Amino acid sequence: MSGKQLNTTDRVLICGVDTDISDYDIKNELLKTYQGVKRVQRWYYKDETPKDLVQVNFTSPKHAEKFLEDGCFNINNLRCLLTPLEPTMRLKNTIESNNGSNGQSKILTEEQQVTDKILVHDVPTNITDDDLRQELSKVYRGIKHVKRWYFQDEPQTPTERVQIDFVSPANTKNILENGFINVGQFSCPVTSLKPSMRLRKKLESDNGSDGQSEILTEEQQVTDKILLHNVPTNITDDDLRQELSKVYRGIKHVKRWYF
Repeated sequence: MSGKQLNTTDRVLICGVDTDISDYDIKNELLKTYQGVKRVQRWYYKDETPKDLVQVNFTSPKHAEKFLEDGCFNINNLRCLLTPLEPTMRLKNTIESNNGSNGQSKILTEEQQVTDKILVHDVPTNITDDDLRQELSKVYRGIKHVKRWYFQDEPQTPTERVQIDFVSPANTKNILENGFINVGQFSCPVTSLKPSMRLRKKLESDNGSDGQSEILTEEQQVTDKILLHNVPTNITDDDLRQELSKVYRGIKHVKRWYF
């Protein structure tokens, strides 16, 4: 394995970030300059006191590499140093597969997934579906449907997530590679969604695999971590772990995310 492969990562740690700065503000500042920002998460001590360390996950190692090349990140008059973190398991598996299979990886990265649906994050809730579609259609082609997601336990309360269905996966390719989509003055992160049934059937037919598609959807990626959404904030990590362990085996850690 070459030195470059050893240094390949899709995660970066920002050091010396004032604990008063929220993840939301950090992400917005990052998106002004950098592409492919997938998630921003502050680190915490065991007693839930915030550290001055903030982890940034990118959609692709090329985006993390560009960020690391700058050596530091400036925010609120602070000059914060950057250090690479170990890559995600998904990326490590991809690298190992590439090394052992003449460059032909069977584990697809998020950017390589073929899909005609994307999920846009952090979209202000005061923007209607119609207004969003009109605004996006000025820049992006092939938009078929725009649908905001709502909380399951509060079906009248909108989330900041919006699903966009496109006519063709060709319309989503560049958006997913960039890792964000422009919504007016906002740059909102995007992730891929499971493709429509129509596209999946077409892919299976094109592959000639008797219904067994080789293109992995987001749900089919191999992982040892999952994210639960819409968990009431009054449930502690310990109580949640005890309740889940009654039904599910192999639970190692339960950790709530914080703003």
